[in-house]
Amino acid sequence: MTSLNRTAASAAFAVSLLIGATALSTGPAAAVSGHDLEGVHCGFDARLPPPSTGVGSTGDTVKEAQCLLEFWTGVRTAQEEAGGVFGASTASSAESFQGLRGLPRTGVIDAATWAELRHS
Repeated sequence: MTSLNRTAASAAFAVSLLIGATALSTGPAAAVSGHDLEGVHCGFDARLPPPSTGVGSTGDTVKEAQCLLEFWTGVRTAQEEAGGVFGASTASSAESFQGLRGLPRTGVIDAATWAELRHS
């Protein structure tokens, strides 16, 4: 990749982070798909709480977990897990987050972990 391409890719990445940060909603009651949500959400899964998810899971629930984990920890999901694949990187982020919040470090996003992820 040339220097110009790297610069363009970096700029595009920075813009996507800004757009993502703008899309991330916080507040006492944000409406998504007709649901009132407490706290923080990303808009991929509005269920209260979403179902438990762990290694091997895929889809919008995983995207929601990955987005919230990145928001709270600042750690980006590994490239191979981007787009809603729950792998070792996501499990590691979940364990770190759980430890910071005083939860059992299981790496599974269960109801207690969802409550902390959505807590503003």
